[in-house]
Amino acid sequence: MDTKQLLSKKKGYGIFVFMGILCAFLWKAEKDLAAWGNIVWTGNYIVGILAFSLIVGGLAGGCICFLVYAQAEGKWSGLWKRVCEKCGRQIGNCENRNLKNWQVFLAGMAFIVLCWLPAYLAYYPGICSYDTTVQLAQIVEGTFNDHHPIAHTLLLKWAMELGEGMFDSVNTGIGILVALQMVFLAAAFAYGISVLHKFQVKPVWIIMVLVYCMIYPFHWYMSISTIKDTIFSAFFLLQMVSFCVLLLQGEALSFFNRSAALFVVGTVGMILFRNNGKYAMLVLLVFLLLTLWRGKKNRRLWGRLMIYALAGFLVGNIMVSAVYELTDARQGDKREMLSMPIQQLARCMIYHGGVGVLAEDDNTMSGEDKALINDFLLDESYKEYRPDISDPVKRHTNTYVVRYRAKEFISTYLGLLAEYPGDFINAALATNAGYLSPSDVTHATINVNGRDTGLGYVQTRWVDAELNPQGIYKDSLWEGLREKLEKWADDNAYLNIPVLKYLFVPGSFLWLYLLLAGVLSVNKRYRMLLPLSLILGYYATLLLGPTVQLRYLYPVMIVLPFAGLLGNRK
Repeated sequence: MDTKQLLSKKKGYGIFVFMGILCAFLWKAEKDLAAWGNIVWTGNYIVGILAFSLIVGGLAGGCICFLVYAQAEGKWSGLWKRVCEKCGRQIGNCENRNLKNWQVFLAGMAFIVLCWLPAYLAYYPGICSYDTTVQLAQIVEGTFNDHHPIAHTLLLKWAMELGEGMFDSVNTGIGILVALQMVFLAAAFAYGISVLHKFQVKPVWIIMVLVYCMIYPFHWYMSISTIKDTIFSAFFLLQMVSFCVLLLQGEALSFFNRSAALFVVGTVGMILFRNNGKYAMLVLLVFLLLTLWRGKKNRRLWGRLMIYALAGFLVGNIMVSAVYELTDARQGDKREMLSMPIQQLARCMIYHGGVGVLAEDDNTMSGEDKALINDFLLDESYKEYRPDISDPVKRHTNTYVVRYRAKEFISTYLGLLAEYPGDFINAALATNAGYLSPSDVTHATINVNGRDTGLGYVQTRWVDAELNPQGIYKDSLWEGLREKLEKWADDNAYLNIPVLKYLFVPGSFLWLYLLLAGVLSVNKRYRMLLPLSLILGYYATLLLGPTVQLRYLYPVMIVLPFAGLLGNRK
């Protein structure tokens, strides 16, 4: 391969060494924080962790960069060919273009649905966990708020009315909804697989992605869970894959085409089914605007992409507003957006507020700061502070303080940040440990309370007292399988799988995406970095969120193989 087509090695090694240093720094900091409970950011500690990061991270980043350049320069192609020949088949070079894209789509969807069907039968009518009971309460009371996407709450309402009206069984209606969303998610996967086929990705990779879609255990649980995240993830995947198609079509892109329509539909859907979807889109819009400004050679392409993105963004937000008005919904509490400040202020109080929770509390906080925090975090809820999740404190938050005393709140927040930066950093690291470090396992037990089952990393808890009165009850059609799946989910069995567990652990995915960004940069596939700006925007909302959960990360988990394979197509 012509090395002039690659990024200069000086820049390439700089990118990977920097990523290696950052990864080592966060891994070491998260490990120390978990072991000690608190990090005192003294000069000696900072020098020590920086030295560790520079040596270990720098070497690791450099080694990975060497391998990336070796692959990009074709130094492994002969080895791959010899392996294929030794196996008696030309896997690496085989071509099978007899199948049409629609045939690949239908076959892929059928295989995926058939593989997920046993889980659907085992948990029939579905896994009614997470926020389902809260949304059902809104439906029964007839009062909606936008804390949870109203579109999804209305979808649950439709399913209940359908079941009761046509089958005299709410349970049947929920079962129909779950079946439809399972097929929809499978269709999104199948669309991605058909696109891989269209752009002539090697069959071995297509088969591996298909197998991943069929047997990855979290797909089984998420596809049949009655939560907004499943439908959001399907739209997110549809949006990301169609965006990659538009970029690969490049200057040949016609203004009206199916991929553009799918991109707009995916954008509208992701905004409708998660409240943070619009914030992720804002980041993409900013990067598109910068590309339009700087990309003088392909302004026609960038302009059209900008039009598609703006159209999806505007239509999505208009539809959200319309649903809000039609249901006469109330504005939900915005404390979810304050999760990180809540954690940081609560941590400051227990370490410096003289509240008697910790022996190391130095009581150095001023009376004015304490007074504002007590107005913000009611009933001394900071005493319930948990490093890994904001909910215990968040549920007692008085958002009036932020809304109507904004200047005072911001002044106090920034003053405490300047006075106690280490505690602010520790609070952010502790809450986001599951996203930042592949070695973190606390994400698997965040919701375990010592009494209820079904609260592992995959939540399957069924609250009979809240679901049965609404006509929703367990009616497993394969009880033996349900018991096995329940045990796997509740015991977090994936953590016992050597090496492969990192395909399940959430902390792996940030670094896999950064690795992908580095590979694309080395190969000068700059335009294919644009879809990753959407991932960046979504990750930003996660890092400011209340805790680490599978359902939050699921969209970026399912997009990764498609973004990786399409990103490297010419």
